[in-house]
Amino acid sequence: MNPRFISLNILDNVIFNNLFANKQLNNIKNNMSISKNDIFFIFKLVYGVIQYKLYLEYVTNKVLKKEIKNNKIKIIIWMALFQLVFLNSKAYYVINEAVELSKKVDHNLSSFVNAVLRKLQNKEYWKVNIKNKKNVAPLKEGIPYWLFDQISKQYSIDIAKKWIEYVNKESNLYVRLNTLKISKENFINNYNDVLKIEELEISNNFFIVSSNLFETDLLKKGFVYIQDPLSGLACEILNPEKNSKILDMCCAPGGKLSYLSQLVNQEADITAIEINENKKNIIQNNLENLGILNININYIDAVDYKTKTKFDYILLDAPCTGYGVIKNKPEIRLRKSTNDDIQKLYNLQKKLLEKAYSLLSKGGAIVYSTCTINKNENEFQIDEFLKKHKKMKKVYEKQYFGFEYNTNGFYICKLIKSSV
Repeated sequence: MNPRFISLNILDNVIFNNLFANKQLNNIKNNMSISKNDIFFIFKLVYGVIQYKLYLEYVTNKVLKKEIKNNKIKIIIWMALFQLVFLNSKAYYVINEAVELSKKVDHNLSSFVNAVLRKLQNKEYWKVNIKNKKNVAPLKEGIPYWLFDQISKQYSIDIAKKWIEYVNKESNLYVRLNTLKISKENFINNYNDVLKIEELEISNNFFIVSSNLFETDLLKKGFVYIQDPLSGLACEILNPEKNSKILDMCCAPGGKLSYLSQLVNQEADITAIEINENKKNIIQNNLENLGILNININYIDAVDYKTKTKFDYILLDAPCTGYGVIKNKPEIRLRKSTNDDIQKLYNLQKKLLEKAYSLLSKGGAIVYSTCTINKNENEFQIDEFLKKHKKMKKVYEKQYFGFEYNTNGFYICKLIKSSV
């Protein structure tokens, strides 16, 4: 099957039907009829067009006299332009493939596609010429102005610039070592030659490895788990002790939950909550593969969870806007939530924090974390919570933007409840 045709359909679903790219791309990984080279190209093309969609659209519009009504024709042109600008592909081949693909969509528009792309060979069109020079950099990187502006105002213009330069760079492949099944010494001694293992300063038990990982049986055996190290850092900062009561309030897909269990060597009473019951299989499969036992999982809205138990350690990885994971989920940049949706999200975070407080024992600890870069969801949310609850004390707070360690962006805050 033509990899460009596959890419076209995936991009149509993502850009115009609000689906997520990773779920569709994962479906083609094991398709035996598609070569590894084609799969690699599809991933590159799909993620590239999503990342730079705003820029590709801006450049394309320079040569159009009127808007293209056929969405798939738009995507075909963006796909071709991405290959010309960012992959340095040969123009003749790229344009020919785009024209042939357009014939499958609407034969009458193939000559139009040919004409547009021949104009777009001219690199003068590739330049960004807009009045507001502050927005040149975000447009080049495919970042919406409103998000760049928000980060600039909440943090600083320098941080915003550094962030947009970073988000389209290739991610490292991070794994968490499952010390319940294999020691660090054995892992490094037995697999370093194959995986080119790099240790990390930021988080224990996390390593950078090469893509050769997928040629080994390490994932299948549950020796390692693919996870962002800052996600693991949230668990380490919670620092649960053995023989304690631990609660993970939003546990899917089970990465942080399994790490909490690992940190106490499975010698604690661990409870988990997940609102989405259709994630039950993936959570259970992950836990079983990692050898995690005896965790009580409740499939319910955490706000409605009722128990007489008080917990010593609570992890609240709250639902959020997800701006910190734009690197791995680039379609987030294309979807600006409405003010009503944002307010509902803020209110939900508040309710979850209140629920966590009600379930926390005296002297207990909460780690509140999100994978976003937004003070309204993070620092300001915690400030408001602390004004209301004088028995709570903030002992750790850090906004990671991602460029510090080439990770996702992440916010982590640890709160301790007075023992009096």
